[in-house]
Amino acid sequence: MNPHSGPALPWTLLVEDEPRLQQQLHALLVECAPELTPVHLAGSAEEALALCSAGPPRVAFLDLRLPGMSGIELARRLAATTQLVLVTACEQHAVEAFEYGAVDYLLKPISRARLLQTVARLRVRSTPAAAVIEQLLGALAAPAPSYLKWITASAGKRTHFIGVDDVLCFRSDQKYTRVICADSDYLIEEPLKQLLPRLDPQQFRQVHRSAVVQLREVLLVERDDAGGGTLKFRRHPERIRISAAYLRELKGFLV
Repeated sequence: MNPHSGPALPWTLLVEDEPRLQQQLHALLVECAPELTPVHLAGSAEEALALCSAGPPRVAFLDLRLPGMSGIELARRLAATTQLVLVTACEQHAVEAFEYGAVDYLLKPISRARLLQTVARLRVRSTPAAAVIEQLLGALAAPAPSYLKWITASAGKRTHFIGVDDVLCFRSDQKYTRVICADSDYLIEEPLKQLLPRLDPQQFRQVHRSAVVQLREVLLVERDDAGGGTLKFRRHPERIRISAAYLRELKGFLV
């Protein structure tokens, strides 16, 4: 259906200049949120405004980096009744305020599980575009979150400096945390529950209440009949138990 061909009906606008990403997100939207259809596609802000000439969209998914007019500039020109979802590949733009606010923020590549969260928020919230543009501009200027890069572990008179990128897994060991690397293990005094918020969630995921693993070091997961499983690393013989709840979360994250 063309929005110019008849009376304005509720519809969704998707603005993405990369055709492959545009089609992928379109397919996910149709699958996950049929109530948001029809979804009209645009590869630029100018195309989007032309689509809006017959009536404003109910929801707009906007890529922030567009040729010519940016996604922010486009957002300013949309109707105040349009709900915004901002899409970007730049992780530093994803600020916590948007995770809990009325306007959601999606990072590329977009997983089905993450999009379902956005759809759930759209179903219960109705914040208009005009009310959040200034908040968005301030958020984009905010500094990127700073995650842990180095860990120090003392052993006698020696202090080891461990790059977080070299860590395969963190495991609780009584009142200590065991740091597992490909060729060495270390003990640090910081508890796992205090360490976890300081780790990049795109790099490390909790798989058990006593274990956090680096995703790129995971070779495979052998599932069991209880819904959980055992995780195997690429460069270490140790196996880590993964509980059913964390396995479901991990599968959704990797979709």
